[in-house]
Amino acid sequence: MSRWPLFTRKRNTMAKGKDKQNFAARSELASTGIFADGREIARLRWLFLAPLTLAILVIIATLVFVLYWHEHRSVQQGVLRIRASAQDFYDDSIRYDARALQAIMDALQRDPALRAALASRNPQELLMQTATLFDELKKDYAITHFYFSDASRVNLLRVHSPDRYGDRIDRITTLAAEKNGATAFGVELGPLGTFTLRLVTPWCDETTHQLLGYVELGMEIDRVLQKLRDFFGIEVFTLVHKDQLNRKQWEDGMRALGRTPDWERFPAVVLGSQTSQTVPPLLADRLAHGELGDSNSIFEAVYGGASYRMVFLPLQDAGGRNIAHMVLIADVSRETNAALNTVYMGSLTALTVGILLLGFFNWQVGRIGRRIESDAQTLEQLATHDDLTRLYNHRVFYTLLEEEISRARRYHHPVSLLMIDIDHFKRVNDTHGHQAGDAILRGLSERLSHQIRTIDRGCRYGGEELTVVLPNTEAALEMAERLRAAVESAPFAIGAGKVVAITVSIGAACFPQHANSGQALVSAADAALYAAKQGGRNQVCSVDRK
Repeated sequence: MSRWPLFTRKRNTMAKGKDKQNFAARSELASTGIFADGREIARLRWLFLAPLTLAILVIIATLVFVLYWHEHRSVQQGVLRIRASAQDFYDDSIRYDARALQAIMDALQRDPALRAALASRNPQELLMQTATLFDELKKDYAITHFYFSDASRVNLLRVHSPDRYGDRIDRITTLAAEKNGATAFGVELGPLGTFTLRLVTPWCDETTHQLLGYVELGMEIDRVLQKLRDFFGIEVFTLVHKDQLNRKQWEDGMRALGRTPDWERFPAVVLGSQTSQTVPPLLADRLAHGELGDSNSIFEAVYGGASYRMVFLPLQDAGGRNIAHMVLIADVSRETNAALNTVYMGSLTALTVGILLLGFFNWQVGRIGRRIESDAQTLEQLATHDDLTRLYNHRVFYTLLEEEISRARRYHHPVSLLMIDIDHFKRVNDTHGHQAGDAILRGLSERLSHQIRTIDRGCRYGGEELTVVLPNTEAALEMAERLRAAVESAPFAIGAGKVVAITVSIGAACFPQHANSGQALVSAADAALYAAKQGGRNQVCSVDRK
């Protein structure tokens, strides 16, 4: 550091005589070169700091880019998750509603008076039997379509529109029911651009098994779209391909609904009647140019100071034809702003810390960081997984279960739990040794891991007991029966060319149906397992079915 400032400060505090002595001394030392190395230090610092500063700036610029890319990618992945979840949500909702329609259809089939009215082909009798019933179904289950057709598919009665009858029903679901002689269901496009889930069942005489006719139930899927909007907080639009519609019928229908038909608004599609007719500009611009994205594309747009992401999902009818697109528009302004804040804060932190530490510690910290990460992964594996089965251990099981219970409470979906126990496992250990028992546990864990879904969590509860946490699942008995059958289907290798056949008993319970907490759910599944053991083993029991 230069000594001139020091000399100046001394001048301000000393007497004139002393000041002259210092100045003289300083001049003498400067002539010998001792003070010159201070200027050399400054020069060396400049030579070192200049490239170091440049390197830091390059590193910070790279970090900003990486942070921006990572945060941008996180937003994109969030939209991808919404898209995948929306597709699953839509498919699951359709299947759920189809099961509801099937349950209603089964109840209708058990009505002898209704069967007799269909056999008589008497529209008045059918209407008298079903008019009040249809009002109840419409109110309670959102049933919008109720058909009776004879064995030739000629319509006898539309309960929802009794003035229209006598035409032949040639829809995909009806033709499939006729061809296969069994219930058929699927989503079909109506002439107004509406999407209706239809379920058609052939009714036969119980004695002669002669075909009496076909009964159809249907519900429009607008409530499914509304659920998508509410659940994911997104805008949903359905775009019907024009080549799937009759223009005159569509325009007449729009007028009947009190809407102004605008067939020429977009080149290739019209808005579904179950969708808002107010299209945001970011979507309207694409449609005006005839641009429909595929299911792998994400489109970005900024409108009105907000950031949006838009994805297209193709919609298929019961015949597997692409008849429309569902457009999901997500407002990601909050996520985008959070990403920018992350970039700003990360850049500021990097600038502050990097100037002090990056040049000296970058390589060393990187090497140590990689070592720590590797060790942390190893420690995490040891802390969370059972060493023998590679499943989650007992402690992590309760953590996972409580997390799923909390998520279930928040989003109002079920969580199921399976408790699995190897039948007569002590006999295996006593007969073949504990190493054979370990081999069976490993094999059972592998077989279980292949059977469950990626979102399910398999755990070793203790000893020969395993558990499976099934998020968003009520049909635990089906999964449990599949696991039980998979275990029974093939023996397990225990070494030295030997195999041992085993069976398992499984107890199943579901939150919130059988328990209101994680501990209660474990107790319920354990009680069901005990019932399976007491009932003879190699079986599945639930709290409801022991």
